[in-house]
Amino acid sequence: MKIIHTSDWHFGKKLEGIKRIEEQKKFIETFVKIIEHESPKIILIAGDIFDTVNPSAEAETLFYQSIKKISKDGNRAVIIIPGNHDNSERLAASASLAKEFGIIIYEKPFEIKEVGKYGNFEIIASDKGSITIEIHGEKIYIYSLPYPSPTALNISFEEVNYSEKIGEILSEGIKNKPLNIPGIILTHLFVTGSSGDGDERNIELGGSLGVQLNDLPDIDYIALGHIHRSMKFEKKRAYYSGSPIEYRSSENKYEKKVFVAELKGNLKTEVKEIILENYKPIKSYTVLSGEEAVELSQKLIQNEEWIYLTIRTNRYLTGEEIRKIKENKNIVQIIPEFESTLESTIKVSKNHLDYSKMDSKPLFIDFYKNDDGVEPNKELVELFLKMVGDE
Repeated sequence: MKIIHTSDWHFGKKLEGIKRIEEQKKFIETFVKIIEHESPKIILIAGDIFDTVNPSAEAETLFYQSIKKISKDGNRAVIIIPGNHDNSERLAASASLAKEFGIIIYEKPFEIKEVGKYGNFEIIASDKGSITIEIHGEKIYIYSLPYPSPTALNISFEEVNYSEKIGEILSEGIKNKPLNIPGIILTHLFVTGSSGDGDERNIELGGSLGVQLNDLPDIDYIALGHIHRSMKFEKKRAYYSGSPIEYRSSENKYEKKVFVAELKGNLKTEVKEIILENYKPIKSYTVLSGEEAVELSQKLIQNEEWIYLTIRTNRYLTGEEIRKIKENKNIVQIIPEFESTLESTIKVSKNHLDYSKMDSKPLFIDFYKNDDGVEPNKELVELFLKMVGDE
């Protein structure tokens, strides 16, 4: 049985307030081509379909259009679970309609799916979180565990060890797998030892929601979501496909992928990775003056890349310089690092000053306060604005 595994689409996600929907559409176009070429029977989407619990209509439309294309009118089985970013109820609201197209959407852990026809295949057996599918003459067992938060599982850290509890749930979930067919676990969680910028370890309460690799049971394939970097734990046949496009500036250190797996049963699984095109990489540049910043922004204006621009300078930029830099619409943030001759270098974070979101007036006021300790009076501000031509 051939399957394709993807996750963490984060439809609707923005970069410093800028939409990424066009890149997400390009990913879907590529993904559909990969599916057509590989001809899998099963597509697994391991959570975080959307970036927020209240996605835009644009993001939802892209999702519905995408899964309909992927399912090929029910000829392929598409299995979807919610991640921690998803509104599981909202995601599953279309489950009854999706059934016609062979799309199975889980809402919560331990959900029992109806036995019967889905698209052009059948669920021939179902239990809490598990289904046995018969599709085009082949059978497969899939246990799905949507994002297993302590609340969803109704457990307390004071009562149980989270990693051991997840291991118990997954082991129990695959206990009824028939011996003569391959099995899959589909879940959205953090495996302790996972690494890679752009993952979501910061929300895992210092590792208390981490699952030890050894607590994962043995099965033919474990499809993981939650980490944005693709990763392989071959000992357990467990894989993070990662997000399909760069969503943070730190994610440009590694390639984006989807996994294609051939499950032959008896823990004999062949996995290959398909590298995705980087439609618009996120890059960071550092310059040493306002003049250099203007020159670089103009030089890069035709490049298909998102830009974080750090400017090391001993003065504030003029309004004219800021306007010229911002002519490059791909610059998502201008980060000044001011050098003071009287003190050690003052670094101004994006939470303090961001040229890309400010005009000359607040910049001048902040600069004046930093030097003299008091705000400039109205007349001085007006004089400055006249001098820089930014009235």
